Amino acid sequence: MHEQVVVGLDFGSSRIKAAAYDRHGMLVAASSAETPVESLPEGDNFLVLDMLEAASSVIRDLGCAPGTIAGLGASSMGEVGTVLGEDGLADLAFPSWYDRRGGEIVERLESAWGADDLRTSTGNHLRVASTVAKLGHLALSSELPRGLFLGLCGALAWQLTGRGWQEAGLAITSGVYDDARHRYLEHVWETAGLRGVELPPVAESGHHEPAATALARELGLADGAPVVIAGHDHPVASVGAGVRPGEVSDSMGTGEAIIAVMEPQFAADQRHRAAALAADRYVSFEVWPTTGESLVVWERMRPGLAMRAFVEGAGLDRAVLDAEAPPESTPTVLDEAMSLELENGGAGGLPPTPASWAELIDFYVVLANRGQEIVREISGATGATVLTGGGLRSSRWRHAKAVRGRAPMAVSTVEETVTRGCAAMAGVAAGWWDSAESMPGAERVPLGDDAAADMESAVRRMAP
Repeated sequence: MHEQVVVGLDFGSSRIKAAAYDRHGMLVAASSAETPVESLPEGDNFLVLDMLEAASSVIRDLGCAPGTIAGLGASSMGEVGTVLGEDGLADLAFPSWYDRRGGEIVERLESAWGADDLRTSTGNHLRVASTVAKLGHLALSSELPRGLFLGLCGALAWQLTGRGWQEAGLAITSGVYDDARHRYLEHVWETAGLRGVELPPVAESGHHEPAATALARELGLADGAPVVIAGHDHPVASVGAGVRPGEVSDSMGTGEAIIAVMEPQFAADQRHRAAALAADRYVSFEVWPTTGESLVVWERMRPGLAMRAFVEGAGLDRAVLDAEAPPESTPTVLDEAMSLELENGGAGGLPPTPASWAELIDFYVVLANRGQEIVREISGATGATVLTGGGLRSSRWRHAKAVRGRAPMAVSTVEETVTRGCAAMAGVAAGWWDSAESMPGAERVPLGDDAAADMESAVRRMAP
């Protein structure tokens, strides 16, 4: 491939993906690889150096000729990373975000500094799925090298540019970043046993550094091509799906995040933010990747994990379950405790039948409706709810969204939203577009009176 492209890279929990787009916003090449994971009795570990090597491999597999990558953006799941020391990047096996390791660190920090104060100052990001919890847990059992912490995107950016930094949205997922004051809570970080690990400088949204290493040239980046840390995967996916401020994004997948940019009057009201955090433990605040505006996120749901546990327990194929599940169901057996058990890999107590599959899906659709109401009230968003994510591949799940979801709704026809969001931001840095939102190609299908038919039309229009 000899045409100029911008590349988006997605460090996902199950796959690492790369995609190249031309100036017209057309997808011209894509590649992916399984995320290197070490499965142990205590939980899954992400193998950081193997993940970085896989990222290089999938970029290489795009087939870009030397000097044709005009810009590259990267996004990741958030907390995972490593330490840049005198010997380079440490080969860490990083605990997965979806297990309970690190809970003891959270308890220690809340005891030392106050749970309510930490919830407010970190936007509810001091939790088990945070960098400080996972890295602190590692420090209990092994000696971490001294050096600079870099998230996955930061480590890749360092490999391509020779410079280390972080983006605000991913800094927030560290669990020790006060976004209102734009500073780290270094005393909290040190209390977690991480005194010898420095926190990376935080740059503004869209910040980029020039590609300048042998690896960058070998992968096809032009000399000086901008490398962008796009941000946390769910917000970046919303950008890629074409979601705009004023709308609500519902990303159906392993974790189903409901997000919306906050109206300025709500974002500036610290009492409003504090009250929202106190009222619902699943509410958190981040930033919109392209502008740095305040973002409200509701993250109660991990339906993909629950569905995986059910499928494995039932011994049935997802396609068979989708085909044989009744089109309508009223959740009667499944409750909050059972769903959480499934999300944590347990049996959940559901009979292994297609009817249970239907109930499981409908439970999460109803739960998502509640999440959308919460997010709209906190953010002031009044626009459509835009559906995205891999969950749209499930015929039964998308049917439930169509018939049980709350209007107004639309379906983004962008399939690989994270890579596209990254590429959009890289394109802005390269001077291709004035804004990420102006990258061509983010189409959607509104769901009207015949929402089920409109939903199927949207799925047919998605790129294969």
